[in-house]
Amino acid sequence: MSWKAAGVSVIGSSHIRIGKPCQDSHAIQALENGCLIGIVADGLGSAERSEVGSNLAVQNAMAMLVAGLTVGIPECDNDWQSLLTKAFTEARGALEAEASHLQCELRELGTTLICFVVANGEIAIGQIGDGAIVAQFTDDTLVTLSSPQRGEFANETVPLTMEKALERVRYHVRPAQIKNLAAFSDGLQNLALINTTYEPFEPFFSPLFEFLSGNSDRVQMEEKLSAFLGSEKICGRTDDDKTLLLAAPLFDAA
Repeated sequence: MSWKAAGVSVIGSSHIRIGKPCQDSHAIQALENGCLIGIVADGLGSAERSEVGSNLAVQNAMAMLVAGLTVGIPECDNDWQSLLTKAFTEARGALEAEASHLQCELRELGTTLICFVVANGEIAIGQIGDGAIVAQFTDDTLVTLSSPQRGEFANETVPLTMEKALERVRYHVRPAQIKNLAAFSDGLQNLALINTTYEPFEPFFSPLFEFLSGNSDRVQMEEKLSAFLGSEKICGRTDDDKTLLLAAPLFDAA
């Protein structure tokens, strides 16, 4: 199986006003063996170097997942969790090394992290912090596969830099006959999910999945998605940084 995929991170209007950089990072990559890997990281607004932290977390988690999946695709839930655990451990280790190099507190690199892999009719997910993953299955049902992970207090998230963070990572594996897939950071949660239940808000996803179906050039798709996420229509409802990944399987014609 091959994949059509696109991903963008767009600076929030509040960050522009106060001169902060975009603190979100992402990566999405399809491998030759048919696996799709997606990663979203949202640097904490309260962390001074979180744009560095989110980028490091994404790059190191992706490198670990690509290396592991190139060797072989896991065949059971325990093996999937082991692979994802290695990715989160690698990302955390990179943040610790960078904090030592910069001679700063680890919390200054604070970031959330979502990693997912789709392979052989399954999706494996690891998540710490907010953000979410939504899928449209081949029967057209729309399902939240992974929902925001909150901290102890309202509006508090759980970063990869917290003490014992690796014990807080939430893992799960499930069968998934995917027609369309979306992953996104906290900046889009209030537009994409119903607040009380975290169920998908269908009017948000339908146009995006139609857009994905009608386009094939990744560069052009990402340019259009960046313009959409930076538009007045979106920025009038959220002033935070916004990351969005979209993907759909491509089936060979018979």
